[in-house]
Amino acid sequence: MYAKTSKIITIGRSFGAGGKTIGKKVAEILGIPYYDSELLRETAKNSALSEKYLESVDEKEINDAVLYMSVGFLRPEYTSVRQIAANAQREVIEKIASEGPCVIVGRRANEVLRERKNLVSVFVTASVEYRTKRIMEREGLDEKAARKKVIKADKERAAYYNQFGDTKWGYAATYDLCINTETFGDEKAAELIVRLVSN
Repeated sequence: MYAKTSKIITIGRSFGAGGKTIGKKVAEILGIPYYDSELLRETAKNSALSEKYLESVDEKEINDAVLYMSVGFLRPEYTSVRQIAANAQREVIEKIASEGPCVIVGRRANEVLRERKNLVSVFVTASVEYRTKRIMEREGLDEKAARKKVIKADKERAAYYNQFGDTKWGYAATYDLCINTETFGDEKAAELIVRLVSN
């Protein structure tokens, strides 16, 4: 299929706001590749870390005091597990972006690719109440459990994003477009992104 845009589209998202659904829809409409969890498999190939390990720390802050890989620990060349994982993922994201237009969800892709002229970064969010209802329906949880999961996931994503760069997760000035899916819904949100990037 012929790509209908030349842009690299990154989508950051609050947990339960519909970022994955929207990203897939945008990619489908524009005829370009879509990446989220696929990045874990590629990262595993490009590092000494297993895919299972990467899944366990995916978009979560890593505590180097507990998890580290010694390459001469306490020596200048020491490299932490966190940095190995981050470096490998950065390489994968840069490689994917160099291959052409695509949609990348999460994984600090907007920060990694921020120097690219053809980057369009989007953040998708909604109220905690709205997202809690979505998680209740999607995962069959009661309201208390769903709300707890939403709040925990948001904290983990923010900590993961903020640990490496100067920009802040979810901060509007960091993105080209912020969309509230409680107001627009997934379909309309996807349409807004498509309109923004279509050549």
